Amino acid sequence: MGDIIAALDVGTTKICAMIAEVEGEEEMAILGVGHVPSRGVKRGTVVNVQEVTAAIGEAVAQAERTANIRVANAYVSLSGHHVESMPSQGAVTLSPRGTRSVTLDDVARALENARAKPLPHNREVVQTLPRMFKVDDQDGIREPLGMEGFRLEVDALVITASTVAVQNLVKCVRANGIEIDGLVLQGVASGMAVLTPEERELGVAVIDIGGGTTDVAIFLEGSPWHVFSVPVAGYHLTQDVAIGLRMPLTMAEELKIRYGHAQPKWVSPDENVGIEGFGDESRRTISRHFLSQILEARAEEILDLAWRGIKASGYDGLLPAGVVLTGGSAQLAGFRDLARERLQVPVRIGHVPNVQGLTEEYRTPAYATVLGLLIWGAKHPDILSYSPLSSDSRGRGDDALGRFGEWLRRLLP
Repeated sequence: MGDIIAALDVGTTKICAMIAEVEGEEEMAILGVGHVPSRGVKRGTVVNVQEVTAAIGEAVAQAERTANIRVANAYVSLSGHHVESMPSQGAVTLSPRGTRSVTLDDVARALENARAKPLPHNREVVQTLPRMFKVDDQDGIREPLGMEGFRLEVDALVITASTVAVQNLVKCVRANGIEIDGLVLQGVASGMAVLTPEERELGVAVIDIGGGTTDVAIFLEGSPWHVFSVPVAGYHLTQDVAIGLRMPLTMAEELKIRYGHAQPKWVSPDENVGIEGFGDESRRTISRHFLSQILEARAEEILDLAWRGIKASGYDGLLPAGVVLTGGSAQLAGFRDLARERLQVPVRIGHVPNVQGLTEEYRTPAYATVLGLLIWGAKHPDILSYSPLSSDSRGRGDDALGRFGEWLRRLLP
């Protein structure tokens, strides 16, 4: 029997738990899935601890019943406009006299130095991801282990988040008896599920349009290079429909899914849809073309904000693979074509891979994050993600160091 890992995606519109058995890096079988409508989460951030705790418990219980396995640990998604990333460098001296080979301990110390940067008291590091290494004067190194030199340097991506937001999320998860193996940014997790190795190598941006936030992760040379989030996403599409057509949010969501289109020019002005409004307002008919106009305006804003952040990062000219759209709202009809016209880069919809045991219901972009968390856990059992069990990853012993070695070899092939 292989290793059992679990993932928990705590989103604004849904909370999803997934349990899998993994053999090595490539073979994975889904054993159990559970999902419930999200409660107590706004724009990716916990706003009601009791409601989120209960919703997590329900989703996990569903997955446990299907898999007949008790979840004790899980990789957990993190999102919200409070998440930020910054490049950082760390260095260690290998030997004051002569050269010696780079060891796992040297790499771990260099990464710890990269993450040990001054932060405001209300922020903390949740992930430290190596982008490239340098040994003495030789740069562009992905795998430094065994190389000879005097000095090792690492160029890393440090992801930080609001301390309060992180602590509230951790509290909700741990209240269900689940320890956190690692917090992984939603865009990074989704990228693990929907990107090809070639896309990650050449340069690509994942735009994950969730319920409350749109998370963007830029991948270059095989690794996450820059991440950020914008506070406009699928919920705002639904809200615009509800306000514009004077109808409840639940009906607006159904209308958006069934009849929505991001490009009015492809919808006939003569096509009408019957809807019901608030209170005693009788059933009425609205133009599907008008519905599409409402959705187009907000879809353009989401794309413009995401692209503005990409341009601000300076990496917009380094994305030959273009953009991969994922998340539930990526399935809105016409969204991909609108993105192509708006961004003027290659665009495709990121669908999750065909994994053993994963039913058709979950093979959609809406479940890219939770599946990506499982893939991340299988490939990166790292010791440099956020852990509420210890504030010092250097003191976790030889077993942790061995796990780190496997993580490094998988992350930087």
